[in-house]
Amino acid sequence: MYPPGTVVAWWDRNDLAFGAVVDCDADRLRVVRADSKDQRLPLSKVMGVVGAAEPSPGAHGGDRQRLARHVERVASSIASAADGIDVAVLWELAVESQGAAGLGPLANLAIGSDDGRSRATVACALARDGLHFTRRGAEWEPRDRETVLSLRIERDRLARKESEREAALSALRAAWRGEPFVETASREETRYLRALEELAVQGGDASAQARDLALQALEFGRASFDTPEEGAFRLLRRAGRFESEDENLQILKYRVRVSFPDTVREAARQAADRGFAPHGREDFEALDVLTIDGAETREIDDGLSIEARPDGAARLGIHIADPTAFVEAGGALDEEALARTVSYYFPDRRIPMLPEAISHDAASLLPGESRPALSFVVDLGPEGEVLEHRVARSTIRSRRRLDYHEADRAIDGDAGSWGAMLRDLVARTRWLESARVSRGAVRLLASQVEARVTDGRVEIERIDPASPARRMVAEAMILAGAIAARFCRDADLPAIYRRQAAPAELPTLPTDGASSPVEVRALRRRLHRAEASLDPGPHFALGLSAYCQVTSPLRRYQDLILHRQIAGSLEGRPPRYDRPALQRIAASTERAEIEARRAEAAVDRYWLLRYLAGQVGRPVHAVVVELDPRPIVVLEETCLEQAVAGLTGVAVGDRVSLRVAAVNPRADRLLLRA
Repeated sequence: MYPPGTVVAWWDRNDLAFGAVVDCDADRLRVVRADSKDQRLPLSKVMGVVGAAEPSPGAHGGDRQRLARHVERVASSIASAADGIDVAVLWELAVESQGAAGLGPLANLAIGSDDGRSRATVACALARDGLHFTRRGAEWEPRDRETVLSLRIERDRLARKESEREAALSALRAAWRGEPFVETASREETRYLRALEELAVQGGDASAQARDLALQALEFGRASFDTPEEGAFRLLRRAGRFESEDENLQILKYRVRVSFPDTVREAARQAADRGFAPHGREDFEALDVLTIDGAETREIDDGLSIEARPDGAARLGIHIADPTAFVEAGGALDEEALARTVSYYFPDRRIPMLPEAISHDAASLLPGESRPALSFVVDLGPEGEVLEHRVARSTIRSRRRLDYHEADRAIDGDAGSWGAMLRDLVARTRWLESARVSRGAVRLLASQVEARVTDGRVEIERIDPASPARRMVAEAMILAGAIAARFCRDADLPAIYRRQAAPAELPTLPTDGASSPVEVRALRRRLHRAEASLDPGPHFALGLSAYCQVTSPLRRYQDLILHRQIAGSLEGRPPRYDRPALQRIAASTERAEIEARRAEAAVDRYWLLRYLAGQVGRPVHAVVVELDPRPIVVLEETCLEQAVAGLTGVAVGDRVSLRVAAVNPRADRLLLRA
């Protein structure tokens, strides 16, 4: 039936296949394909003979190769013949004839013959077209006009999409090479740009789809990079989508509101111009109030005073700026503050929670200016014990603003009019700290580094955790938070408390607290994160039975609303917020605060790596804080924590000298060598 060496055609799933007959039995053929492979083929699948027999056929050695070449020649000839068939015209003829279905009739219409070769030629043309006809088994029939039109529209759409895709990828590859990138705003270009931006900004949190698309663009562009996220950023930078090599991607990641709407700025200006009403406030303007902050701080939200009392006692005043005097609950300023939740402090910029007219001016405790405050007045005994305390809405007038360095110099005895007052404050607050430690509080004296950026130049300042001024201010703020919590608890006033559960165990620490990198790391790894709660409860690390955040209302929304709650209670008004309202606020603000701290930590690390990029090849000193599963050190100058491959022969706590081998801040890559 099928002489050896003849070439037959059949459908192999959706592909037209060809093979030369080697032998034949009752119901199967054995054929050799163009790739020289054997195949057993049921006779029922054979479309027909499409090529004459090759002389002296065989299935071994050179005969097999010769048959394969014969099959390839026949297949190529049929494909060339199929190029000459106008499938659209054939479809019109078939539709008009109302019955030209099947390969035989179609081959007659197209070629004037329905032998095996003609059928295979038409089948090849129809399969290649894929639009006008549909295959059912081994036969073909024309589609109706509506279906063809619909398929043509879809095919055109896909063709445009592929064309746009190729154009977008080509343009991005050219941009990577440094050529100008001109956006076309095509759909495919937009998809790639959005995917690249998502990967660059979100990093590991980018969707799988965005990552795949972005990697397509990077691979097509033959881009080189340390991490895909870095590659995506650099490609977008070259395409003009980012203005600076030091773009703050955390602002984009967390959708930080950088600028204030005009309506909010106008509301702040009007509120500042109106001023505050002193009615109902205690006049503390005669007190000597000092504010102590970092030199760069513009939101001055706390001040301290101290008055001598009989028999060695003293009256400590902790005065907190009161922005509620300017920010009406539910108004435009309040809604904007809630949406922002916190101020952001980055090395290269500050983003306040409240407009500068309020946070930097009208509500900020600027020296010499009358300001509204919420004052925590505490009577302390000769040994620092708390005798009495109360909370008052007040007006104050700061006498002097000091930064921490100025305050420390005054405490150390440098000439100045505030040294004695500051030394008294230090002594009293150290008694307070000792009392907390005796109740189980943890002393954590971790070194910190603050990076500042001016015109792209990075400067770092190491913050001394043992600074007397810093410890004094911190202890006073803790005391204010403890008093606020007790006030709310005793008055049954709905409030957001900060609670921290006790850890399962604590590392053995020196009596004066954790200060070395090893001690600080060991302690932090065991402490639970403090959490917001509407019910008072212990804060383990602070050694308090209840605690509220109340001392930063210019830069933290939870503190601002607690001011409102306390002020309303002092005035005899019902609470502004009930428990369900506070629950909603706590849920949104807690998440936003966590995101803000993550953003600040990521940007701090970026700029510290930028600083180290100028130290490549130079030695740095570090302390080993972990060995298993890999060595980890903390750099002394920058406080950065980093794994170091190949660091051997060391123990936890050892001070080591390392070399900065490579730094890529955008890829978060720091390579240190022993």
